Amino acid sequence: MRLTAQSIALFTIWLMIAIADGVLRLLAFLETRDLSASILADVWFVLSILIVALFCWEIFSVRDLAKIKVSRKIAHTLPVNSFCDVRLVIEQQMSRGFKAEVIDHLPDFCVADGLPAKINLLPHHQVTVDYKIKAVERGDLKLQQCEFWVNSELGFLKRRVILPCESFSKVYPNYRSIMNYTLLATEQKTRQLGIRQRQQRGDGLEFHQLREYRMGDSLRQIDWRATSRLQKIISKDYQQERDQNIIFLLDSGRRMRTKDGDLSHFDQALNATLLVASIALRQGDAVGLKVFGGRDRFLPPKKGPSSINAMLNNVYDLHPTNKASDLIGAAESLNRQFKKRSLVVIVSNVRVEDKAELKTAVSSLKKHHLVMLANLKEQVLQDVLTEQVYDINDALKFSQTISYLQQRDKLHQMLTHDGVIAVDSLPSHLAVNMVNQYFDIKRSGQL
Repeated sequence: MRLTAQSIALFTIWLMIAIADGVLRLLAFLETRDLSASILADVWFVLSILIVALFCWEIFSVRDLAKIKVSRKIAHTLPVNSFCDVRLVIEQQMSRGFKAEVIDHLPDFCVADGLPAKINLLPHHQVTVDYKIKAVERGDLKLQQCEFWVNSELGFLKRRVILPCESFSKVYPNYRSIMNYTLLATEQKTRQLGIRQRQQRGDGLEFHQLREYRMGDSLRQIDWRATSRLQKIISKDYQQERDQNIIFLLDSGRRMRTKDGDLSHFDQALNATLLVASIALRQGDAVGLKVFGGRDRFLPPKKGPSSINAMLNNVYDLHPTNKASDLIGAAESLNRQFKKRSLVVIVSNVRVEDKAELKTAVSSLKKHHLVMLANLKEQVLQDVLTEQVYDINDALKFSQTISYLQQRDKLHQMLTHDGVIAVDSLPSHLAVNMVNQYFDIKRSGQL
């Protein structure tokens, strides 16, 4: 039970009458030495009886709230860091109505907009409460209880009631960018995303159809037999090769805990991986995933747009660990699990000091696969290059950063020389850079 503002006001009046009565008695005693009761004492006594009776009635009015039932409507899957609709349906079978304040019990990683909510529930009726919830972490979301503060009949008391109301949802990565990309039907929107569409070279691409000659077609594309038969120039049209395998080797080790802005490197890498996976599936390729760095998981390559759901179900509860990543072990494990030639995309934060380990892992993967490294670069390195230099400490920091970036460039040049496709990217640009590189690989016929 909890007192309301009305109760506090009533007790304040009751206390003031008692104090006034005491003061009057004291003044009378000082003048006449008489402590006989004043009229205020009678008023205070009657008020006390009324207050006791009133609160007995108020307690009685909220004694039985077992006939209140609550259910919750929430989506089975929610995108992280995005507000989603939730509806509470409250019904009661009592012969009297009541007013209440509703609070849904949410875990610490959720915030609500629209709670607490006030309701006025009539006898034998139901009412709905709509609010929005935002989960700031991926994983399982379990809601178990709903809390009510029910007003007594006259409003002097509030009774707390906690009712069971279980709901289970999964908080997925916010793949809105994936869905947005599928809607980019025009060249203008494609440019806005930063994804470049290049002219096909024709080498290593599958034949698609015959069509009339267009300005700019190469001689290699002309089908001379069809041209002779139809008496007009006919060109061969090619499409990107399909039915190829893309496997993402996603690092979940401690370096991926680094944050640039609101998202960790792991979250940025995961979003980029899902975007490229969605595009590759729509291109007709099979997509798989292997996670290493303390949370080892393997999803073999599968085809079809629906495969993105399988991938989401495998990664939605993944978070970076405190363990060091074993890239060599992950490479050897992948070679044992899947030997068919694939494009293996390593998504990690590899530094200069990892040169020996990286070279060994890449050499192991290259025996069976085409290897691409999507390497995340900390935003702070880029920020140092734009900062003003005021003293010797600033100058040292600037020169050390330049030296580190030069060594990093040499590492990527070494990988490129060894036949590895290296993408060095800030986390915020990773998704677009990976998509562009994927299209480059498809058009070049390297896979």
